[in-house]
Amino acid sequence: MRFTTRILRYFRRLIWALIVAFMVGIHNSYKQEMDSPDSILSSIQLVEEAEDSSPKD
Repeated sequence: MRFTTRILRYFRRLIWALIVAFMVGIHNSYKQEMDSPDSILSSIQLVEEAEDSSPKD
């Protein structure tokens, strides 16, 4: 009984680790698609334009 409990605990932790690793891998690939150099450059330009057009006190 004790051996079975240890095996089940081991497999449960292994499955949990695989799920987390899979989710992190998906997040990283999605994040890389969203943060292309062109999108970063365009967002920087938009911020600079917004700062330039803001009224000066």
